[in-house]
Amino acid sequence: MLIVGHITGDLKALLNEQLNEVADAARAATRAAAEDLQAELRAQVRAAGLGVGLEKAWRLDVYPRAGRKSLRPAGLVWSKAERLHDAFDGGDTVTARGGKWLAIPLDAAKAAGLDKSRERRIPGRQGKTGRGGQMAKWSNVAAAEGRFGRLRFVPLDGNKRALLVADGKPGAPAVPLFLLVSKARGRKLLDIGAAAKKAEARLATNLSNMIGR
Repeated sequence: MLIVGHITGDLKALLNEQLNEVADAARAATRAAAEDLQAELRAQVRAAGLGVGLEKAWRLDVYPRAGRKSLRPAGLVWSKAERLHDAFDGGDTVTARGGKWLAIPLDAAKAAGLDKSRERRIPGRQGKTGRGGQMAKWSNVAAAEGRFGRLRFVPLDGNKRALLVADGKPGAPAVPLFLLVSKARGRKLLDIGAAAKKAEARLATNLSNMIGR
């Protein structure tokens, strides 16, 4: 016995409709995983106290762009501050660039609120105790000098390190505010690889659930 089946309607349109549904589901699964990754990376930056700028520097794109269909969509989570994110991910050594010193706030500077700044340079000095160049974003030397007057440069360890000291009123003890070093080993504050693996697992689950429906 020969059984012949007949499909009514436009087969090509039916297949295209099904493919479009799959493409939409794949894009949604990809976007969800990418959004999770972006949120995780931003949360890491926020928890590390690295500032809103570095938090918002994690950006997200999904390909193809809206309006196009694809069975192989891609999510891209990328950084507008890649070098900084990589440095905090790897615990890299930070070296003073364009100058001699990095300024690290000491407890007295932190207590006075002088550990946060958008200033980018330490004012230059003349003579044997001269200094200048880039300063750490989290050290507000300019504000310290505005409050305490000109800070005194005190060399340490054969000029390998130094202090910036506020002398204050006559007879009052000097207060060390900033430690100056030519380079510093940063702590690993981010784990970008772990966040990426978690997002990949989430994407695999999303796609598996989509196919199983």
